[in-house]
Amino acid sequence: MSPPQSLPDNLDATPAPTGNRRVRKSPTARRAEIVDAARIVFASSGYEEAGLAEISEVAQVSKGLLYHYFPEGRPALFAAVTEQLLIELGLRLEHATRVPFSARRRLEHLLATLFGFFNDRPEAYRHLFEDGRASRDALVAGSATAARMQITTELAAVMASTRLSPDELLAASHGVLGFALSTLDLCLAGRLDPELAWRITCDYAVTMLDDE
Repeated sequence: MSPPQSLPDNLDATPAPTGNRRVRKSPTARRAEIVDAARIVFASSGYEEAGLAEISEVAQVSKGLLYHYFPEGRPALFAAVTEQLLIELGLRLEHATRVPFSARRRLEHLLATLFGFFNDRPEAYRHLFEDGRASRDALVAGSATAARMQITTELAAVMASTRLSPDELLAASHGVLGFALSTLDLCLAGRLDPELAWRITCDYAVTMLDDE
């Protein structure tokens, strides 16, 4: 069934708690509520198992209104949640790299932030790196690419203060991320202690740095 192309003006309204009066929410607020609901459902069920009916129920809107804000349905909602997660992760990584230390210390700090973020939010790791892996939809599959690009950019910014050449910097930042994601997989599977995993990753990462 194709999503509706238009909606009545009074459809985007919610019953007021004091009676039958209805209050209209701004498009920005309504869209944010739908994205928050999608994030809850994706975190609970994963992308493949999450349905628009469930998201509509959590958001307390009709499916017609959901399609009004997200005409492409689930993939667009997945991309919106991805954007939200990457903003949160990016702010933490940026803050971690501002410390006035050596490249080695800043790299360790960045990795500690990365491990802390995903160990505290395993559903975010699944969303960014696992749910889109087998998807043929570009919006969904692009989540892992966007996440990797954001993290490697932060890694490269830290490592650029060393004497690595551009090609070495490219290889090193991707290599460190690949190692970090592998150890994070083990952590989230309960096979490796998070602190030990972080330390092992740091030991590997500093081998990518040229002596300062």
